[in-house]
Amino acid sequence: MNSVTNELSCHNHFLSFDKSLRLNAKKAWLVLWITTLTMLFEIYFGYTTHSMALLADGWHMATHAAALGITYLTYRLATNPNMVKNFNFGGGKIIALGGFASSIFLLCVVFMIGLESVERFFHPLNISFDEAILVAILGLAINVICAFILRASTGNHHSHSHDDHGHHSHSHGHYHDHNIRGAYLHVVADAVTSVGAIAALLSGKYFGFYFLDPLIGLIGCIIIFRWAIVLIKDTGWELLDGHAKSVDFVKLKSQLESKGSKILDLHVWQVAPKTLCCELVVTSQKTHGLEFYRQILHNEFNIQHSVIEER
Repeated sequence: MNSVTNELSCHNHFLSFDKSLRLNAKKAWLVLWITTLTMLFEIYFGYTTHSMALLADGWHMATHAAALGITYLTYRLATNPNMVKNFNFGGGKIIALGGFASSIFLLCVVFMIGLESVERFFHPLNISFDEAILVAILGLAINVICAFILRASTGNHHSHSHDDHGHHSHSHGHYHDHNIRGAYLHVVADAVTSVGAIAALLSGKYFGFYFLDPLIGLIGCIIIFRWAIVLIKDTGWELLDGHAKSVDFVKLKSQLESKGSKILDLHVWQVAPKTLCCELVVTSQKTHGLEFYRQILHNEFNIQHSVIEER
């Protein structure tokens, strides 16, 4: 019986594979400052001008600033050696945890907007249309800028690397940094509500369709709720060590058993945005050697850390 473990030199080695995390942290910090300054501006002028529209949007933006603060803090914790040294696989899971926290904040925003929208149906308030439209346009502009900053970091990534032996590693898996994805969804959610608010306010001002304001608020709630649920499912799956969705298990099993081997046990899970781990137990009449399986895992499926046993 042979076994091998591809050991990593330090707990935080997984995150060193992904240099984009440092860039994402800088983006989160920049967007946090933009959001916070806008929030303070709106709250200050809301109080000085007695504008409820400015105050409401300012405090609403405060929830997003809090979520963005969690996003940035998550990166700091995930890459802090003193924080992650006691975790078996480093701080990678903290990234998913940050995304999960952002999704909970999104649900809180849904609850707040939904409650306010329902109340407006039964107890409509006089709206200062010109002032409210100006605030909505300002909020939309800020959110578009922030979304543009975060957008490039949220998509799928094509992994391409070389291992220590010079072998070519090539994977078509889809990897998400759920932490930055959560921040992006907060910004986009705010932009969606701003677009809806502008449409509703213009309709109310020029056509008297006052009911559209709370109605579009509820529609926005439904959209944001769906985004939040998807993010909760994705981050929860990763936090609970669900099978890696980026791996084609049918293809993986086929290649591992291509020379008469039989898989007795196989687990592949994600421990960081671009890092997969695998536990593999195989049996074979003819010994192929542990390197045979390791090369398949690493070169074909970009699995960086593997524990292999051949019986």
